Amino acid sequence: MTKQILKQMIAVSSVAVIAMLVFIGSASANMEYDDGGVNPTQTSEVLALEHLEEIMDKYHSDFDVYTDLSAAGNHFVLPAKMGVDAEINPGCFENPHNGATCIENKFNGTGTSWGGWYLMNGALEGEETQPKQNWGEYLDAGFNLTGATELVFWARGEEGGERVEFFAFGVGRDPNTANPTAPHPDSSPKRSLGYKTLGKEWQQYTIELGGADLSYVLGGFGWVTNARKNNNKPITFYLDDIKYDKERLDEPRFLVSYELLPADEPVLKNTAFTYDNALVLLSFLANGTEEDLERARLIGDALVYAIEHDRHFTDGRLRNAYQGGDLKLFPSWKPHGKEDTVRMPGWWDVKNDTWYEDRFSVSAHTGNVAWPIIALLSLYEETQEDTYLNASIRLCEWIEDECRDERGAGGYTGGYEEWEKTANNPQGQTKVSWKSTEHNIDVYVAFTRLYKLTRDGVWIERALHARHFVEAMWDENEGHFWTGTSEDGISINKANIPADVNPWGLMAMDETNKYESGIKWVENKCYAEADGFKGFDFNNDTDGVWFEGTAHMVVAYQILGDETKANLYSGELRRARKEANNTNGKGLVAASHDGVSTGFDWIYDARLHTGATAWFVFAELGYNPYWNVDTSEPVPPLLYGDLNSDGDITPADAAIVLQMAVRGEYTTTADVSRDRQVNALDALVILQTAGGRIKLG
Repeated sequence: MTKQILKQMIAVSSVAVIAMLVFIGSASANMEYDDGGVNPTQTSEVLALEHLEEIMDKYHSDFDVYTDLSAAGNHFVLPAKMGVDAEINPGCFENPHNGATCIENKFNGTGTSWGGWYLMNGALEGEETQPKQNWGEYLDAGFNLTGATELVFWARGEEGGERVEFFAFGVGRDPNTANPTAPHPDSSPKRSLGYKTLGKEWQQYTIELGGADLSYVLGGFGWVTNARKNNNKPITFYLDDIKYDKERLDEPRFLVSYELLPADEPVLKNTAFTYDNALVLLSFLANGTEEDLERARLIGDALVYAIEHDRHFTDGRLRNAYQGGDLKLFPSWKPHGKEDTVRMPGWWDVKNDTWYEDRFSVSAHTGNVAWPIIALLSLYEETQEDTYLNASIRLCEWIEDECRDERGAGGYTGGYEEWEKTANNPQGQTKVSWKSTEHNIDVYVAFTRLYKLTRDGVWIERALHARHFVEAMWDENEGHFWTGTSEDGISINKANIPADVNPWGLMAMDETNKYESGIKWVENKCYAEADGFKGFDFNNDTDGVWFEGTAHMVVAYQILGDETKANLYSGELRRARKEANNTNGKGLVAASHDGVSTGFDWIYDARLHTGATAWFVFAELGYNPYWNVDTSEPVPPLLYGDLNSDGDITPADAAIVLQMAVRGEYTTTADVSRDRQVNALDALVILQTAGGRIKLG
């Protein structure tokens, strides 16, 4: 599950809208209505997918220099001072042109004083925690902006009448002759608008780039002024939305998970949770157009890149989150001496002049590795591209090597937490010893699907190792799953019971008749009515409606064939998409109001959320994301015919099937003939399989 942990922080190193297939002639319960009646081109899943597309393209439709403090799309993030008497504040909340912040600039010089600032790329090496200025001394430190034709920005003065020169490029070159003064200068001399007189209202300015060599850009934007131009008076002015017109829509990338409000703390400003991005990938596959598949590939390629280009680890793990915007760290930013590493999320604290990262984001939890495996295997099934299968194998091996546990009921531990080993953090990441039911459900599906695709029998035993733990967490008397174990790996953690483990267990495990009671437990314990909506809370304190979890329940109801309840809560989700706090009419917010508790150390707010929106798409399309199948299809077992879950098919399994046939019981595992019933024919097929005469999947 996506987590927002805001407490433990440390400074560290570091569009086209897809055309949707709409069947005009079919009646659909999810058509959008307006004052004019039915609009047959705007079904709920179309609008939800449009939202995901817009988030995916937000930072790649242009090449941003600055849109907001710590925005995922920002480039040239290092302010470099020129002259004296100049100040800059990149996190000013006073009347921004757009978004949450703008750049406040001040000049207080008199006499012959002059000053200004470059927004440059800089360089970062070794154990450095922040980039340093680069005036042309460092090799391979520039962006290639070839193809851009203009640089657009917005500016306003505090009082009006402020005189400022705005420009780009020219780092490492003489401002008068344009001759190089450093070994690796900007490829273009300074390109300037000259001095402009600012008004009190926001005004757009454009620097035309025709004829400029943009192959190596160090200084993305700058300003300079002097006392004489401003009659020896101090000036204050503001900048915002500085962008080059350069699209990069074919680049692999991650989607930022939450759309924050201007007043929100910036902790999640650029955070792209790995789990959420796996879900978005699956939502594109579920919709299934050619352009959807290309978008899924871009996210899949980003996951593969992240596996191979961590700033520290080489063992195939994924972190819990990365940064949206550019996938790769900027040119000449080389943490631990590694180039082109995947970017980690964080935020800039203006008051402390420090970059911070979130403890949860840099960690590697097992479930957040398993969900990308599920997504990549689904992508492999659609594309047959070995890159995605090989990446899945590597991730599965990491879980097996690093998280396998033999205590108690076995299963796999929760992964690793905190930061990698550095000079400032010599202990490195810490292996956690608790085990999560939810994580092991994910691992069971990942290993099972890997077995089905590779026929490597080692994954049968490993899948069963995860499944046995999941089964041990099922409380037959109370009819629900427990959350997992405590640190000892044996004692069941009964302090908090999340709702989602129950619909996830139903989606993942083939014994739907058994795990249906978990859905009833959620109905009885987690049902909530809040803020005008009906749905389900994250846990049983029922302090708000958790929309993602409500979508989980819709998918579960669809698997159970309960159309009445599926339609009821689908209707609530459609209404929430249009009416909930802070919605945009397309995506789904995480919760019905701010501060919906989970019983753990994070909360959900009413913010647009890619994960919740993806689950909404699954619910609308009737899609089981665990298995890449429609919810109308049975949940597949690990091995058809393996009734005693020992990883082998023997006459003992045939005997179990005969007993089930007599009692009129049904499971997908026993229905080896795939005729939606269990009878003597299934027992016969199992006996033939046990004798080696036929093979079952």
